[in-house]
Amino acid sequence: MGLFNFSKKEKIIKRDDRGEITGTVSLEQEIVNPLVVSSNFITLFYSIPEVFFPIDFIASRVAGGNFQLKRSKDDSVVFENEEINKFFNKPNPITSFYEFIYSHIAYYLTTGNSYIKAALPSLFNGTNELWRKCDNYWVLPPENVDIATDQLIPLFGVAEKSDIIKTYTLKTGYHQIEIPSNLILHVKNPNLKYDSDYLKGRSKLESQIRPISNLIAVYEARNVIYIKRGGLGFLVSLKKDETGSVALTPSEKKAVRDEFYNLYGLSRDKSPIGLSDVNLGFVRTNMSITDLQPFDETLLDAVSIAGAFGIPGGLVPRKDHSTFSNRSVDEKGVYSSVVIPEANKLARGLTDFLGLENSGLYIDVDFSHIDVLQEGLKEKHEIKKTISERCRLDFLSGIITLNDWRAQIGESMVGDAIYNKLILMMSDSELKRISIIINGISDGSTETTNV
Repeated sequence: MGLFNFSKKEKIIKRDDRGEITGTVSLEQEIVNPLVVSSNFITLFYSIPEVFFPIDFIASRVAGGNFQLKRSKDDSVVFENEEINKFFNKPNPITSFYEFIYSHIAYYLTTGNSYIKAALPSLFNGTNELWRKCDNYWVLPPENVDIATDQLIPLFGVAEKSDIIKTYTLKTGYHQIEIPSNLILHVKNPNLKYDSDYLKGRSKLESQIRPISNLIAVYEARNVIYIKRGGLGFLVSLKKDETGSVALTPSEKKAVRDEFYNLYGLSRDKSPIGLSDVNLGFVRTNMSITDLQPFDETLLDAVSIAGAFGIPGGLVPRKDHSTFSNRSVDEKGVYSSVVIPEANKLARGLTDFLGLENSGLYIDVDFSHIDVLQEGLKEKHEIKKTISERCRLDFLSGIITLNDWRAQIGESMVGDAIYNKLILMMSDSELKRISIIINGISDGSTETTNV
C-alpha cells in the first residue's frame, strides 16, 4: 500500500516504505482501487476535516450510549453478569469500551467494513455462547483483513456462513493469522457490485470522490497562498531608450532579487518597504483568497460529504454557525435517524455474535442521558400521560382491561388474571385489590406505574 501525499491536479504521489517515489496516479483511480481503498479512506479520515467531521460525529455519539444487558422475558436490566460487565468495561486489556465502539463505528463508516474478533483458542471455536468463554474482543483494522473462500462459493443458495467464508485472514507485518468465520462479527455496508470483493462492504465515501478531490485541491491552493504566497507576478523593466523598452541586465536582475529576499519581508528583521535603484513595474498574475472563494467551495463539499452520512448541513462547522437556531433540532434528528439506529444495529449484532439469546439475554442501548434528547423525552412523557388518562376512562367504562391499558402506554403484559378482566366482571375482592388505581383516578394523581 505504501505512503502517499495528495498533490495538485488530483494526483497521488505514491511512495514505498522508504519514502521513495514510485509513481503517480489520479486521485479517483487510487482512492477506489480495491487493493488500497480502505487505507486511503482512513488517511482521508485523519487528514481532511470535512471527512473526519461526520464520521467522528456519529461514532462518538454511538460510543457515548449506555450499553446494557437485558432479559428477553421482561426487558429488565441485568447488573450482575460478570462476563458482560467485563466486556462493557474493557473488551481487551488495552482498550476501553468507548474506544472499542468508536473504532468499530469509525471503521465501518470510513471503509464500509468493520471486523470484531473474539479471541478464543481453537478448542472453543464451535461454542454457541461466546460470552461465557471469551475475555478478549478486538476491532481489527479492515485494511489488513482478507476474506478467504472456497473456490466454489455457494452464494445465493442454502448455506451456512462457514460454507461461504472459510476463514478471515488478518495480515500483521510478516505474519498472517487465520481466524474461523464464527469468531468474527463482520459489519458492512451493502455492496451492490458483484465482483471479487462482493463479500466486503463499500464505503459511502466512494460517492464523494468529486467533493473530496475538490477539497484536496482547495487546501493545496490555500496552503501555497498562505505559506509561499503563491506566484505573485513579474517585476518588469520600465527603462526605455529611443528604440523602446530596455530589458534588465543579468546583474540588475540579481541585485533586485537579492535585495528582495535579503531585506524585504514581514518578519521583524525585514523591511515592509522595498527600495530599488532600477526602474521597475509589477504585473500581478495570481488570484487572492477572496477571488478564488475557496471557503464557499469547501462548505458545499463539506455539506455533500456530511449528507452522505445523514448529517444535515446545519450541523456542519462554519464561520456563521451561531446563526443556526435549529442546531438542537438537527442534532435530535441525527440521533433519531442515524445514531440510535446504528447503535441498535450494533447491539443486535453483538447479541447474536455473543450467543446471548440462547441464555434469554440481549444487549440494548439507552440514550436517555443525552441532554439534547431530554426535551423529546419530556414530550414523549406528556403523550404517554395523555394516552394513560384516556385509558383510565376506558377502563372504568368497562371497555378495556388493565393489560390493554398497559399495552397502549408501551408497558409489558402482567400474568395475573385480574389484569385480563374488564372492571365490570371483577368481584368485590378484585375491585378492592385495584382500589389504589381507582382512588388515584378519582384524585387525578395516578401514575402509569400504578397500573
